[in-house]
Amino acid sequence: MSTSSPGPLEPVFDWYQGSVSTGVRDVFGVLEPMTAEEPFHEEKPKLKGYAFASKLGGPGGSVLIHYGGRNGDEHGPNVCATGPLSPKVADLLRGAQVPHGLGRVDVRVDFLGDYAACRLALIERCNQAGMAPLDAGSCPEALKQCGRSVYTGKRGSFLLSTLYQKGIQLGDGHPTDYLRLEHRFVPQKAHEKLEVACLTPAQMIGLRPLSRDLTVTITKMAVRPYKLDRFPKERNAKFWMLTQYRSLLQELLNDHGSPAAVGQQLYEDLKELDNAY
Repeated sequence: MSTSSPGPLEPVFDWYQGSVSTGVRDVFGVLEPMTAEEPFHEEKPKLKGYAFASKLGGPGGSVLIHYGGRNGDEHGPNVCATGPLSPKVADLLRGAQVPHGLGRVDVRVDFLGDYAACRLALIERCNQAGMAPLDAGSCPEALKQCGRSVYTGKRGSFLLSTLYQKGIQLGDGHPTDYLRLEHRFVPQKAHEKLEVACLTPAQMIGLRPLSRDLTVTITKMAVRPYKLDRFPKERNAKFWMLTQYRSLLQELLNDHGSPAAVGQQLYEDLKELDNAY
């Protein structure tokens, strides 16, 4: 899927979720450009009070629409875009002037830098604000590293800011000094949800002194911007099948001598199963 490309240290949406004040058919119509490479497919609803859900994408970015049911009838469809699909969904909804109120918006800035130095800068600003930052992730001595994070703010508050060792978290050849500063905004009041649906990522950061100051201070410490252009592949049924039966498939390859011969054998076996049942 095509995604927008951020410029140097440009903040971008990384999560865009809210209720849309229109029918679900109109929502699918507005988001139709998202289906050029992959259609929406039915999904089991994850949010309470909704009867149906449709999704496209995977761990590298997705769009999930909940509709129907008590909440769907009362509040309208709930649209949730994640990762690199967030800016596209925001542009489509805003471009079509679809009224919507946002319950959660994440804004990220990706760059290469020194995590220890950036972490100390974040903690210093939190101390000035009388806030208690929280560290999380794998300890430096652990053999298996999943990256460290430091959080500010309380969950459920309007703003939660986080500094990630994103490169270590993702692995897959990303630089270990790839960091992400992310601000999560969770509007609670109805008028706030409508207001933030009109703001750019940079304007969102300016909503609170903490998010503004952290962004200015930490991005000044960046070595250079980092563009995330490789995303995790979805671990679907095919992935788990190949993982489970890897040794069997290797035996088949050894016995038959070529991938084409293995494919032909599997095809013949499937035909036998169809005939038997």
